[in-house]
Amino acid sequence: MKHCLLVVDDEPDVCDSVHDLLRREFRVLKANGAEEGLRVLRDEEVHIIMTDQRMPRVTGVELLTRAQARMPQAVRMLYTGYADLESIIAAINQGHIYQFLRKPWQPEELLEAVRSAAAEYDRLVSAEDERVRLRRELEALNHRVTALEDQLRKLGGMPPEPSPASPADAG
Repeated sequence: MKHCLLVVDDEPDVCDSVHDLLRREFRVLKANGAEEGLRVLRDEEVHIIMTDQRMPRVTGVELLTRAQARMPQAVRMLYTGYADLESIIAAINQGHIYQFLRKPWQPEELLEAVRSAAAEYDRLVSAEDERVRLRRELEALNHRVTALEDQLRKLGGMPPEPSPASPADAG
């Protein structure tokens, strides 16, 4: 199964070049603006979101913030051709991006960055799966302990559970 990458840029040529470069290894979806990108996120399971910072009406950081609410495990990447240091710092400080890229990039650099993002996505999904598995296992163990305690009480091997103390008992 290929990882799904959404590239968002108001310059269609950028979307097309990313698509052409990565389509053999990734399922690449294109959006020519933040609004279109958010529509794609509603309809598709996206693993990696890569967006330009400077777009009309909605910045890349704003898009990634909204995307995080919809798809928290999607790995978010931001790029810009400008030295827009304030937005980069804001994105990093807010924790909305996994990696920052500068345009223009070298094809191999972009390919390696997206491969790294795909590996990070796999790691996040695996960690979440493990967390869910452990939570279920812990719940099952808690139920088993409760059942064993009930059996011990019935056999007289354990004192009865204390009744909740009333406010008059405290003190």
